[in-house]
Amino acid sequence: MKITYLVFNLDGMGGTSRSAITQANALAGDHRVRLLSVTRSGERPHYDIDERVDVRYLVDVREGQDPAAIGVELPAAQARALHERESLLVPERWDWQFTALCDLGLEHALPHLDTDVLVTVTPGLLAAAVQLLPPEVVVVHQEHRSSSDRSSGLEPLLYFAPRADVVAVFTPAMADWVREQLGDATPEIAIVPNPLPLGFTPRSRLDSPLILTAGRLVNEKGYSRLIDAFALVADQLPDWRLRILGLGPKRTELVRQIRRLGLYDRVELPGAVSDMRGEWAKASICALTSRAEAFPLVVQEAMAAGVPVASYDCASGPREIIEHEVNGLLVSPESIAGMAAALLRLAADTDLRRTLGEGAYRTSRQYDAYAIAERWVGVFSAARARRTVAGRLAPRVTALASAKPVATSAAAARAAEGVTPVEAREATLAWAVRCAVAASHEWLVIPAHEAGAPVVVLPIADRDAFLKSLGDTGAPAYLSVRDPEQHGWPERRGSVHTLGDELRRGMTPRLFLEPWPVVDGTSQLVGQGCSVEVQFWERHVDGGLVSPTRNRYTTKIPAGASLVPATIEGVEVRTLPLMATPTVNECRFPVDVVYTWVDGNDPEWDAAREQRIAGIEGGAQQTAQTREASGRARFISRDELRYSLRSVHLFAPWVRNIYVVTSGQVPPWLDLDHPGVRVVRHDEILPADALPTFNSHAIETSLHHIPGLAEHWLYFNDDFFLGRPLRPEALFSPAGLTSVFFAPSTIGLSDLPGSPPWLKAAWNNRRILQDTFGAGTTNALAHAPYAVRTSVLREIEERFKDDVERTARSPFRSDTDISMLSSFVQHYAVLTGTAYVAEADTEFVNIANPDLDWQLSLLMKREQDFFCLGDHHDHGFRLDRLDALLAGFLQEYFPVAAPWEKDETR
Repeated sequence: MKITYLVFNLDGMGGTSRSAITQANALAGDHRVRLLSVTRSGERPHYDIDERVDVRYLVDVREGQDPAAIGVELPAAQARALHERESLLVPERWDWQFTALCDLGLEHALPHLDTDVLVTVTPGLLAAAVQLLPPEVVVVHQEHRSSSDRSSGLEPLLYFAPRADVVAVFTPAMADWVREQLGDATPEIAIVPNPLPLGFTPRSRLDSPLILTAGRLVNEKGYSRLIDAFALVADQLPDWRLRILGLGPKRTELVRQIRRLGLYDRVELPGAVSDMRGEWAKASICALTSRAEAFPLVVQEAMAAGVPVASYDCASGPREIIEHEVNGLLVSPESIAGMAAALLRLAADTDLRRTLGEGAYRTSRQYDAYAIAERWVGVFSAARARRTVAGRLAPRVTALASAKPVATSAAAARAAEGVTPVEAREATLAWAVRCAVAASHEWLVIPAHEAGAPVVVLPIADRDAFLKSLGDTGAPAYLSVRDPEQHGWPERRGSVHTLGDELRRGMTPRLFLEPWPVVDGTSQLVGQGCSVEVQFWERHVDGGLVSPTRNRYTTKIPAGASLVPATIEGVEVRTLPLMATPTVNECRFPVDVVYTWVDGNDPEWDAAREQRIAGIEGGAQQTAQTREASGRARFISRDELRYSLRSVHLFAPWVRNIYVVTSGQVPPWLDLDHPGVRVVRHDEILPADALPTFNSHAIETSLHHIPGLAEHWLYFNDDFFLGRPLRPEALFSPAGLTSVFFAPSTIGLSDLPGSPPWLKAAWNNRRILQDTFGAGTTNALAHAPYAVRTSVLREIEERFKDDVERTARSPFRSDTDISMLSSFVQHYAVLTGTAYVAEADTEFVNIANPDLDWQLSLLMKREQDFFCLGDHHDHGFRLDRLDALLAGFLQEYFPVAAPWEKDETR
């Protein structure tokens, strides 16, 4: 087989070129192999190349001579000009190394290249290859970077990868990422590790007090963290040294750090060396502190010398090579305390070091260059076979793979049927605590208080035991595990059995237990607000536990810290005394809910309405007869109240009491004996001479007179709904200020003829407030629960007595009303400092719209805090179809009956 490796430069020290050379050398005995280098920068390649491998350069850029495209007759001045211009094949934003002169060299060589397979090793080279190669050449791209962490080259990788025959990556995690990005356009994926360089590698005796690492001195390698970790244990390891081999822009900063820590005679930065095998033979520990790695050659080389490795866990790379406690130690990412503890263990325990060193050496055998070469031959041969189907050339773009589907089933949805968010939160936390108790004697829980999720904390040494317990019998069937995004890799979700077991391979410090948020494409009732975070804290060398991420309390818990019992989400746990105390960010006052409701289908009520209209004299009767003031659409009931109350039960269990204000009507399904809901008649709160009233503005003027009503409460229209679990802090400040949610719609200029009563009321509000405070109102309020305070309403009632009383005695909406609870009090509270402007995800759906079914399907994604189903006089659906559509939606969104609903089947 004729195999060509296309690299950018063979003469440098890069690991990518070294890998290509190693592969070419291993294949040269049985195949015709060529190394095609875009540029020549030295007199000879940096790494040794087998004499059987053909080496060819395209562009000569050696110092001391004019740049030139080899084999192309071109005046020197023109070549220099091209070399100073940006490449068109591979623009600078993709890879800064390419120039227009490189384009010329590639365009001269690739269209006529005599080869069966071309292997590219960077995305820029892949871009050039698929644009210039003959169609019969198989293109195999080897991705040498942790792709999702690329700072450059991501665009050409994702754009041109579907046109390759094979994209080869080092690890399953990298393969999953490529599939996630490309979906149905994903080409064939091969998972093949880097080979070890050919030749003899001496074994280390592991008796030299030396910690060694190597790589470019750049931020991504995290050497400053390694130096900090060594500083924590340096006094306990007086004979040990840390040596960091390599060159790079961060050398000066590292030197300053070493001096600041007083380690100038303990930490060495000798630069680059040509014989890494000899260096590993001198070392006893290899340390890797990179933020992200693809498949680190430094770990492979260390293991080939029998040197155990202490490494940060990454989404790919280290966890694929290092088996914790078998051939090295994995440390949670970026944990200085964890790395310090790992170095101390390996340095202080000779037996452990030798045991892990032997495991490391055995692991390295699988990376033998000739064994890897045989795997490549299989990849190349299969790709060639796919390129010719029945003697015909297949198109280059294929869709042979796609992202792996998340393994969910209808069983998870069935298991969650009838489960409320409160019950799911309790069950999830109870299971997390049960697993923590089984795994550790040092566990504790950080309460969520007003935000986030409760956090179960364990030492990282107990991580494996916890993960083993996750899938035990008794776990709620609706639970999933979420492995959160880190370092650019996408998050993963799986079952407590499958993903919980898979996570044991790594050493990530965080995971989330939560009900499946989506099952078979349907957003679940318990899919939000029911998470429990689990954190695994590294052990500090002084015995304390160090947090892997920021929290509001502490980054470190001292050894032997006292714990106290606490009840969180109904589960008995233990926590630190400070954590058991409410925070200043919490709302600790009682909150009630008030509804106004009417059943416009009641014939007695409707007769009273008609009689009331008939008793009005003069022009006021004409106004009262308009459909905006007294039309049936304003009073019709489609059972919204039942489901709005369910939304409070499901998503705001912190509400103390619910009051339903009516003219005396009682929903047939409402259990009046239930202590959580009370029906309040109009005659209990409104003046006798104001009754009967059919004006919501009038009713709103007296809601704060409800006996026993809390100072803080929420006013709901019956077509307002909570969309997902919320805390009271979403509606009130801890000091008791009330939220105001403005709508984007404006109330416009005043006194426009033909305007509806609600808008005239808004203008009346504005006139009064402008006269009083010198500030005008501009926007309507969002259709969402109105947070109010009883004391502020009493203040308004006294201060604007005439306006309030006039509105209270208007039996139908009139031109002189104020809208006390749906606009006036909110603006007044902002102006007097008892309210604040807030934001929320709100949706308003006009159920008269002809696309109602589509709008309701969007709501079923459950992505809104509040929504309103506003009615109208004219509808786009037949009424029977409209009622069925709304009933089906509301039952699906709020499927669990509230405890105050009667069993109507009896």
